[in-house]
Amino acid sequence: MPITRQQKILQMESCRSNNHPQLTLKAWYDQDFQSHRFYRSVHVAGTNGKGSVIQWLEALLATRSLTTGSFISPHLISHNERIRLDGIPISLDEWEQTYDALHPLFSRRQMTMFEMDLWMAASIFKTRRPDWVLMETGLGGSKDATNILNYPFGIITRIGMDHMAYLGPTKEEIAKAKAGIIHEDMFIITAETDPECLRIFANTCQKQHAWLIQIPDPETYDFSGFWPSGLPEYQKENFLCALTTLEMAGMSFSTSQLKKAADHFFWPGRFQLLQRDPAILLDGAHNPDGINALVSTLLKDGNEKIKPQTIYFSVLADKQADEMIERLSDLNAELILVHFDTYRLADLEVLAQKYNCDILSFEDLFVRLARTKRPALICGSLYFAGAVLAKWQQEHPDFQIDKSFGFASRK
Repeated sequence: MPITRQQKILQMESCRSNNHPQLTLKAWYDQDFQSHRFYRSVHVAGTNGKGSVIQWLEALLATRSLTTGSFISPHLISHNERIRLDGIPISLDEWEQTYDALHPLFSRRQMTMFEMDLWMAASIFKTRRPDWVLMETGLGGSKDATNILNYPFGIITRIGMDHMAYLGPTKEEIAKAKAGIIHEDMFIITAETDPECLRIFANTCQKQHAWLIQIPDPETYDFSGFWPSGLPEYQKENFLCALTTLEMAGMSFSTSQLKKAADHFFWPGRFQLLQRDPAILLDGAHNPDGINALVSTLLKDGNEKIKPQTIYFSVLADKQADEMIERLSDLNAELILVHFDTYRLADLEVLAQKYNCDILSFEDLFVRLARTKRPALICGSLYFAGAVLAKWQQEHPDFQIDKSFGFASRK
C-alpha cells in the first residue's frame, strides 16, 4: 500500500541529525546538479531576522518585476513553506513530486531532513530558473549545508546568543561560525554593530578577498514617505539589510517602489495581529535578542492598543527562558505558561514555580483567548507560534491578511 503525502513528510521530518561533512555534500551536489550555480543569489545568516530579510528581498525584487526562489527554515505550519517561488510556498503537489523524484538519493545516502530540503529547493530552482535565489542558513554558517553553494552576496544579521551548544558559548564564537558564509569575492552586508563581531567579519573578508558593508543606521535613515505605521521598528534593520544588498547589486528604488514593498511586507508569526479588539498579538521571538526587540517595539509610543496585559509564553528547553521572561516583565503583564506538543519543551513546572505563574494546556489557551477582554501576547518559540497559528486558522475560517493594517487579522 503506497504511503500518503503526510507519511512522507513525517518520514522526512524524522531524519533530524547533524549534516554530512561539507566536502561530501559538495561532491554530491556537483554530481546531482552538474555543479549548477545560481549566479544571482543571496546567502542569509545571523541570529534573528533571517526570514524577514528574505521576505524584504522578495518584496523589493517584486517591485522590479524580478522573480525569486527562496529557501527558508523552519516552517510554521506546513513543510512546503520552506521552498517559496515569488514569495508563495510551492504547492503540496509539487513538494511531493520533487520528493518522490529525489527519494532514492535521499534513502541511499541517508540524508538529513535539512539536506533533503536543500536538494529539493535546488532541484526546483534549477528547473524554474527564478531571477534571484535567496537561501537562508539553517544553523550557523560554516557547517551549514547551504554553505556548499557559491553566492555573490551574503547577509549577516545581528549576532545574538542562541544555539550556543552547537555554535559556541560566546558571542565571538557565534560570530566566527556565522562568518563561515564568507567566501572569495563576496559582498557581505551586515546589520551587526558589535566591534568584536565586526572585527571577526572584517578579518575573514580580508582573508577571503571579500567586501564588508555595514547597513545605514536605522535611527538616522529617512523612512518618511514609505514606512507603514503597522510595521514594527525592528523590521527597519531587516529592510536595510535587503535594500543595501540590492543596491550593491546595482539596483535603485524609487520612494513609490519602497512604499509598495513595505505595504506588501508580511511574514507570518512575526508581530502578527490575530485579532484587533482586544488585540491578540503573535510573535515567534525565541531568544533574548528577539524578545528584547519585541518588548522595545511594544513599549514605544503609539502601541498602547496592542501592549499586552496578558502574556502567553512557551519555550524550548535549549533556550534562555530566564532572560526572556525577565525582559517580558518590563511589559508589566500577567505571565501564563503554555504547554504545546514538542519533545523539546522546557520544564514549565520549574519555570512556573520560579516565577509564580500559572500553566495552561494548549487547548485551554484557546478557551482563554476566546473569552479575553484585554490585549494579549503569544510568544517564546517559533514552533509555538506555528502551532498557535495553525489552530487559530482552523477555528477562524474568516481569518485573512489585512494588508491595509500591515498585519493578518480577524475582522
